[in-house]
Amino acid sequence: MTDLVIRPLHVGTVGRDKAIFTYLRNMGERIEVPVLAWYVEGNGRRILVDTGGHDPSEIQLHAPYRRTPAQDPVAALASFGVAPEQIDTIILTHLHWDHASNTYRFPKARVLVQREELRYAAAPLPPHRWAYRAHPPLSSHWDRYEAIDGDQEVAEGVSVHLTPGHTPGLQGVAVRTASRVYYIASDNVPLAEMWHALKQYGASHWPGSIHVDLEAYVKSLNRIEELGDVILASHEASVLDQSEYR
Repeated sequence: MTDLVIRPLHVGTVGRDKAIFTYLRNMGERIEVPVLAWYVEGNGRRILVDTGGHDPSEIQLHAPYRRTPAQDPVAALASFGVAPEQIDTIILTHLHWDHASNTYRFPKARVLVQREELRYAAAPLPPHRWAYRAHPPLSSHWDRYEAIDGDQEVAEGVSVHLTPGHTPGLQGVAVRTASRVYYIASDNVPLAEMWHALKQYGASHWPGSIHVDLEAYVKSLNRIEELGDVILASHEASVLDQSEYR
């Protein structure tokens, strides 16, 4: 039995054409979505899944993107009484700017990344370079990253799962609480409607537009069915309707 709890953190907001999230659908429809990170606590551990984007007041990258002072990831954690140095592990689902820009602010944490994601981030295909532009640059964190190869349990009740799709090295995170298994799907499932997609899209699950291998992406979506009882989408505003998941 575990006593883990997940707390979603709203760490910014981006505006995008919805078709970026929904492959070949909803072109021309503009939406605003939250940038999310996840604080997992319990069993003597303090784990942060993703770290959000850069401070938009410091540099103009990836506009339109905004973040209030309260949405700074350090401030968001402070609202739970957690200081940056108390985070013992960071799990980066992938290395896009809105998921991996604040590693340097958590000085004592192990930083876990899939080896395949590190490989691709070092030399992404030209259409994907923009997503790996971060501030500070990702290269300034290379010595912090601990490479993982495939699925692995990283703490009691917390495991990572290599599910290529949105990026070649994306890893989701399964958290086994006392009541169920929650699966943080990251950008393989950015919006909840893409997971429950049959009525709207004609398939059980619908991929996003940003990907390298569509066949691998669809296989990963099918695999995710077995990895969690509740799937938590990465840019879904409704996940913030609950302050915690147990």
